[in-house]
Amino acid sequence: MQVDDIKLKELTQSERDVLKEDGKRWHRMGAGSHLDDWLAYYPGLAIRRRPAMRLAFTNKPEGKGYAQAFAELMKADGLIDPAVRTSFTAVLWLGDDPERVQILRELREAMTPGQRSRLNSPITARQRVEAILLARQHGVEETMRASPVALLKEQLLERDREIAELQQKLAKQADGSLFDLKRDSADDIALTIVSNLSAHKAKTLADGILAWLKKPHKPAG
Repeated sequence: MQVDDIKLKELTQSERDVLKEDGKRWHRMGAGSHLDDWLAYYPGLAIRRRPAMRLAFTNKPEGKGYAQAFAELMKADGLIDPAVRTSFTAVLWLGDDPERVQILRELREAMTPGQRSRLNSPITARQRVEAILLARQHGVEETMRASPVALLKEQLLERDREIAELQQKLAKQADGSLFDLKRDSADDIALTIVSNLSAHKAKTLADGILAWLKKPHKPAG
C-alpha cells in the first residue's frame, strides 16, 4: 500500500492537515530552530505511528520495517533530513509521557529568558529531563536543582553573554551608528529608527525608501 493511499484511507482530514503543517514548519525552521518548533512536531509524529505500523504489518511501533515505513511517511511530508532523526526521536520521547512534559515545563520556567532562548535542541531537553528523572529515583532532585556550583556557573555564563552583548552595542555607538545594516534584522533596524526619530521623520524616511524602490534602476556595469 502506497504512503499517499494509506494516509488518505487511514487518517482524517484534520490529521492530514497536521502532517501538512509539519512540512511547512520544516521549511520555516531552515533559518534556525527553536525548541517550541520542535515540540510542535509531536502530534504529527504520533499520528504517523498508526499508518507506519499498518505499512509494516505490525501492531507495535518498533522494528526495522516500522522504522522504514515511518521514514517513508516523514519523507512524504518533506521531512527528509536524516541528520535530525535523533531530534524527532527526542520529541516523541518527551511527548509520550505527561511527567516528562511537566518536568520540561518546570525547567524552562525556572530559566532566565536568555537561558530559555538558548535551549533549542530537543536532544538537550531530553537529556535534562532524563537527569531530573534519574535524580528523582535517587532522591537527590532538590540537591541537583539547587547546586551552588551549577548555579554559579550558569550565572557566570549569563554574565559573560550580557557583557559580550554590551560590548557589541558600545562598538556600534563608538562608530556613531545605532545599528549594523549587515548584521541586524530588519525589525531591529526599524525599531531603532522609530525609537530615535520623531514619528514624522520616521514616516518621511519610510516614504523615501518606498519611493526609491519604485524608481527604475540601471543595471550594474
